[in-house]
Formats: sequence, C-alpha cells, structure tokens
Amino acid sequence: MENNKTIDLQNRKIDELLRKRQEGMFNFSESTKELIAMGVKIGKRDNGEITVPSSYLPYLDKFNESNLEFEWLARYNDGSILSQFEGEIQRNFKDIDQAKLKSIEFISNFSWSTDMVEKRIIVRLNWETGMFEFTNGFASQEVRAKCCVAPLIGDKKLILFARKRLSSAVGDASGELKEFINMMDEFFFYNRFVLGYQVPTGEKMAVIIEPNGDIKLFNE
Repeated sequence: MENNKTIDLQNRKIDELLRKRQEGMFNFSESTKELIAMGVKIGKRDNGEITVPSSYLPYLDKFNESNLEFEWLARYNDGSILSQFEGEIQRNFKDIDQAKLKSIEFISNFSWSTDMVEKRIIVRLNWETGMFEFTNGFASQEVRAKCCVAPLIGDKKLILFARKRLSSAVGDASGELKEFINMMDEFFFYNRFVLGYQVPTGEKMAVIIEPNGDIKLFNE
C-alpha cells in the first residue's frame, strides 16, 4: 500500500508538471503568433539574427540595411525624387525641401500581396492637395473618411518620423534551463511610422503605419 501511495504521488506530480509544460507551450505559441501578426520582430542576441517572413525576401537587402519595414520617398515638382536611403546615404526629415514638394510616400521593404503595379507604395500624401492615397495597406473607412475627403486649409508643415521600440527578455535562465530553451536570449523591436501635416491653426492630419501594414489615425 505504501508503494502504491508513493506511485500515486509521483503520478500526480508528473501530471501537474505536464499540464504546466503544455500550458506554457500554448501561451508561448499563442503570444508569439500575436506578436508576429502585429509586426513585432523577434531576434537572437547572440548572433543578431532576426526571423522575418518569406515575403521580405525580395527586399531583404533593403530591410537588413535599415531594419525598417517602410521608408519614405519624396517627389518634387520638377520630377526629381529624394529617397530616404540611397546606397550608404541615409537622409532625414530636414533634407526634404517642403517648398518643392509634390508628394511624399512610404514604400514597403517587403513584397506586398497585391495585383497593383505600385505594390510597394503603402500610403501617399499629395502635398499639393493635402489628401492621402492608400495604395496598399489596411486603412479603415474611418481613416479614409478623415484623410481622403476634406483636407485641412492653410500652409502645411510636414509631419514625418518613425519610432522604434526595442526591448529584450528580462532576467536570465540557469544553465540547466538553457539546455532546453533559451528565451532569455531574445530581443524584440517594433517600428511605427507617422506621415501627415499640420496647419497654422494647430490642426493636424496624420496617419500611423504599423509594421504589419495597418494604417490608423495618428493622435498625439
């Protein structure tokens, strides 16, 4: 009887540990899936390697150059184009001549699933009209109603920037735990891109582009 009791206790302990393991694996898989769907990138600190979807492969060199899903492209009235990246040159907001600006757009550094010719253009701001054009990406009716119908009146001041959130796993795992899985070696980054303008009254019209292509109204 004593042996049976010992076995029963061991069995209960095994069942409890298996349940915790399965719950942990489910939570890990579910949270990883949601993070990737949001556009969060997950990498390894020991080698800097970042796992990216296969849709990034055609433009992987561009993505590796900047670690940005989107980059801006300014078109001028004289037909010339100013790119954020050109070879080893990286330009910033101050390099844009707003007096000559015709339009500005964000293009993707990954292959976009669309039949449209301009498949890399996510959003374009027509600087002459103050109206947005959503070529690709996912813009809701609310966003389109706000940005594609009635532009703000007045001289425009460009709003253009990107924000990156970078974090890593907190703490460390013991040597024994690392033998099985080492999530403490992971780092995460999440980019967001803002495009729009402000008029002298202080009113703003701007959108925020999330790395998965979701486009929302930007409210500071």
